[in-house]
Order: sequence, then structure tokens, then C-alpha cells
Amino acid sequence: MKTTLFLVWLAGATIAAAGPWRVEQADVRVVCPMTVGGSFAAKTTALSGSVTPSTHHSPAFDGSLAVDLRTLDTGIGLRNEHLRERYLEVSKAPGYDNAILSDIDLKGVDPVAPEGKGSFTGSLALHGVKNTVAGSVEARKAGAGIRVKATFPVNLSDFHIDEPSYLGVGVKNTVQVEVAFTITQ
Repeated sequence: MKTTLFLVWLAGATIAAAGPWRVEQADVRVVCPMTVGGSFAAKTTALSGSVTPSTHHSPAFDGSLAVDLRTLDTGIGLRNEHLRERYLEVSKAPGYDNAILSDIDLKGVDPVAPEGKGSFTGSLALHGVKNTVAGSVEARKAGAGIRVKATFPVNLSDFHIDEPSYLGVGVKNTVQVEVAFTITQ
């Protein structure tokens, strides 16, 4: 689920070839549409990681971005417990407690000018499964860093996550991950 993850956007990271770009000041939001209408969001600021522009150019970045799924907060204690333990199963096995985005590739963002809009693909490891995800990305200069906003859908069934349901009210199979963060060298 999200990750979203993670998320991505190192669009501007390609700007300078050198050292790794590190994540700072992150907000991750997973919008969960409900089967009976409406939606809720699971939120966290626990996004970490670093990326370095690839010397091979494909994928565009080496490194990864990780979301600590144990910190997702929906605003309701019981829903948090069900999300973490019953559906994401964060205690099940090593790696289940994080959603990790790697092999990040950008399209439509000039690596020399880190500002603009484009798209990305990446490999998302979530719930013991690794799949490709794709979405949109926007990057702009922000002080000494780059502010990145990315969004992408995650199909829960693609990661062998049961559709959450409680007392007849459930979450639809596709959730939307929204990530905003700053990267600095």
C-alpha cells in the first residue's frame, strides 16, 4: 500500500551527479476509498532513504525510499490496529514493516533542470511481494533541495493484501498513494 510508498522523486536529483540525495520533511498519505462511499487516509511522516543518479541511466536512480508501515495513522485506533496487523501484517516477517520503492525511473523531467512535471516507474516491495508501480511526479527547487510530489495507485490484490473490511464496510481494492518530500545532498 503505499508506501509509498513511496515514493519518489528525485527528478531533480539528476541535477548533480554527485553524492546521494537524502529524504527530509516527508508526508505520505494513502487515500483509501470505502465500498459504501467516502474515504479515509492513512498518514505518516516516516519516509526515509537516499538515491544517487545512476551511471547506467536505467533505472535513473540507484538506492531506495522506504515507508515505515508501523507508523501509519488513520485517526482511529482500532482501524490502525486492523490495518497494521490484519492486512499489512507488519509483524509477520522481516520486511513486512516497510514499503520500499527502488529502481526509480523518470520520464519527462529534464535531469539538468530539476523542475517540472513528468511520470515515473519503480519497483515497490510491499507485503512480501515486489511489483512495478507507475505514477506522476512534480519537482521544484526548494532552498538548497528539491521538493518532490508523487502520486500513484496501488492495487491491494497485486500485493496479496486482502481488501480490508469491518462490519460490512470495506476498502476498495485500489488505493491512491500521495507523497511529498524534500531531498537534499
